[in-house]
Amino acid sequence: MVEETIKTLDSLGEENYEFVLVNDCSPDPNTMRILEELAARFPFVKVVDLAKNTGQANAQITALRYAQGDIIINMDDDMQTHPKNIPILLAKLNEGYDLVLGSYPRKKHSAFRNFLTKSDDIFAQVVLSKPKGLHFTSFWVTRKHVRDSLIQYDHPFAFMEGLFLRTTSSIANVPVEHFERQEGKSGYNLAKLFKLWSNFTNFTALPLRIAGIFGTIVAFISFIFLIVFVVRKLVDPAAILMGYTSLLCVMLLFFGIVLMFMGLMGEYIGRIFMCINAAPQQVVRRTINIETEDERVSADAAF
Repeated sequence: MVEETIKTLDSLGEENYEFVLVNDCSPDPNTMRILEELAARFPFVKVVDLAKNTGQANAQITALRYAQGDIIINMDDDMQTHPKNIPILLAKLNEGYDLVLGSYPRKKHSAFRNFLTKSDDIFAQVVLSKPKGLHFTSFWVTRKHVRDSLIQYDHPFAFMEGLFLRTTSSIANVPVEHFERQEGKSGYNLAKLFKLWSNFTNFTALPLRIAGIFGTIVAFISFIFLIVFVVRKLVDPAAILMGYTSLLCVMLLFFGIVLMFMGLMGEYIGRIFMCINAAPQQVVRRTINIETEDERVSADAAF
């Protein structure tokens, strides 16, 4: 990925660029060895080694904090998004957009994974007010002022869609080819995908509003039914109202709904608690080819 990206940038006449490679606590012991070799070969390759896996979005925020360019490109390392498509994204960005994301007419994922992606796309339109037809992927290019805004988010539940949508509305897609994975397999299982998806709660209170509206509607309907049953009983004392089985089913249904919304509220409250408790977004174990703040101060003082 690094070598192909260098070829692409050189072919565009770009001479001043850098790479920020983040090791998100990979279980493969060869990962850091390869990153160290790359950093030794190329002084413009920066390496950030995280002490704990905190998710893809947090790793991206970490990379952005060390990125210094005016234009930032984000790519995965599995070569499913090929560097040869970078010029297409840059050309679209030069039309005046703040953020351009590659979209895939045909994705090399399983049918189930594609279904989840489509479901998440519809969900984001409703909950996050994402424009219809706009697709978010991990292959994107953006400008420095967007990066400067994104790195202000220091909480542990980063969600790139939410961060982008609250930062700028100048967003566009450009179709690019999606390739087969060249190495390994995706680290996302259903549980991890659900955990990632649940981070939307940091960027909207709409589910809580829906819970409140739903509760109000149910309470109103219940009040109407209560009046109906009281009137029927007064008019005909012998009338048989609701049976035990149906009453139990209705009670279980609404108790289940109440517990579901209580769980949703608990998710919000739990995240608030963790943010107040200063849960770290990530912990950096070490860096390579990255000058620390103390080193920069010393260099400036010596100069």
